[in-house]
Amino acid sequence: MMQWIILVFVIFCLSFILLMFSTLHIHFHLFHRNDNSDIRITLRIYRFVKYTLHIPLVQVDAEDHAIKIKEEKKASLGQKKDKKKRITFDQLNNQYTLFNKTLLHVQNLFHIIRHFLSKMKLSDLQWHSAIGLGDASSSAVAAGAAWGVKGIVLQVMNSFFQLQGVPSISVVPVFQALHSETRFSCMVSFKIGHAIVVMLKIVKAWRKSKRSSQVNTEYMTGGV
Repeated sequence: MMQWIILVFVIFCLSFILLMFSTLHIHFHLFHRNDNSDIRITLRIYRFVKYTLHIPLVQVDAEDHAIKIKEEKKASLGQKKDKKKRITFDQLNNQYTLFNKTLLHVQNLFHIIRHFLSKMKLSDLQWHSAIGLGDASSSAVAAGAAWGVKGIVLQVMNSFFQLQGVPSISVVPVFQALHSETRFSCMVSFKIGHAIVVMLKIVKAWRKSKRSSQVNTEYMTGGV
């Protein structure tokens, strides 16, 4: 019996060490044309563990401005699941409020996340767009503005991530029609061990901030 316990413990330790040093690759693909969008996110560890989230339909409801999403999830074992949901402004506002509360409670959260992002590798970045506003002059101005926005975004990405390779970007003006089209794809890679360390740091900072808050409260109330 003891031999089986030792064997299970050794297998668990080896699996955990293997997981810590494994690299997670996230492939992100976005296609947008006029009012329709298609998003595909693929998570891959090695060659045999893969999970794909496909969002083939993203629309905005004109009545309440809610975002309608259709999701298709597929795992490497062939399991597939479809789901439709709506994202309202209230839901986004609640998530934003929750993030602000987390930001207040966890000290140095930005520094922790910034350090984690600096460990990520960003590669195979492609960003191609076409824009038209119905006439030549307006379309040319919009294309120039799009070039400027892309330049700023690439600078931000380069400052946060390890940008590898030369990004492929383009903006094509469409002079005779109203048109909006974007194709964006990239791959983000990082060690799973780095993500686990970040989560532990956030939990530790949260507990430290919570204890500090309790001490301050007791001090202000005189321990009552």
